[in-house]
Amino acid sequence: MGYHFISYSAVDAEGFAARLVHELAAGFPPIAVWLDKRELKPGLDWDEQISRAIKECDSLLFVMTRDSVMSQSVCKREWTRALKHNKPVIPLRLHADAELPFLLEPRQYIDFSTDFAAALKHLRGHLLWLSEPAGVLQTLKDRLADATRALSRSPEQDRPRVLEEIAALERQIAQQERVVHDPNATLLLSRRREDRQANQPAVERRRMPAGAPVTESKERQEKKAWDPAVLERATRDLAVYIGPMARVLVGRAAESAPSVAELYEALAAEIVSPADRQKFLASRPR
Repeated sequence: MGYHFISYSAVDAEGFAARLVHELAAGFPPIAVWLDKRELKPGLDWDEQISRAIKECDSLLFVMTRDSVMSQSVCKREWTRALKHNKPVIPLRLHADAELPFLLEPRQYIDFSTDFAAALKHLRGHLLWLSEPAGVLQTLKDRLADATRALSRSPEQDRPRVLEEIAALERQIAQQERVVHDPNATLLLSRRREDRQANQPAVERRRMPAGAPVTESKERQEKKAWDPAVLERATRDLAVYIGPMARVLVGRAAESAPSVAELYEALAAEIVSPADRQKFLASRPR
């Protein structure tokens, strides 16, 4: 089950954060939120725990208060890290005079400064929408806008990497737009993959000498009914590099991948950076 990381200032939003976590968990369906006061384990490195929680979250909820929007606030470290890991950042304005940080523009905040109940309903609906095709598309568009802004500020040696990321995002957006506008698009893509895999054994048999036994590889003999824990781990591993779209891509790949190895190979093709692609493949459970 995924969760949403809450970034807030303990100076002026500790009570609000605790209430928000309670209300989201109490509603239907319950929505899990990672709160440092509740989740941090004593005796372990707190910075490492927070960093991992941001890498693996579905989104980061940034509570905008007078203290949290200041440049030296620890919240800035948290939401900038979330952007680095391609996580959706959802600003929640608690203080009416708290201004949205420049790097988070043009994101729209949810206003908790006047009506908590109405804002909570808006937030709940938005978090559920994020996992739907239209929500995934919007997340990709936000990432593209961030990458485009970053291009103008990138050193010359980094520009090819940023341009490659922009091109990959544009391709993903085009594909996701087809899914949003055509409910059958995902089914058609899955059928094409299944057709390709169905034809592959016939090709292999034609290459074998006459009378040679036809056997599946060890990996193809693995259990075809996916363990939910395997898919959840693959989603977390992939989300580190591409954000919330990971859940959708894992679901699609699992429809046709016959083994864990081939599942990870198919998902790795969605990662832009070759170095990140290798890291992702290395994370595959053995």
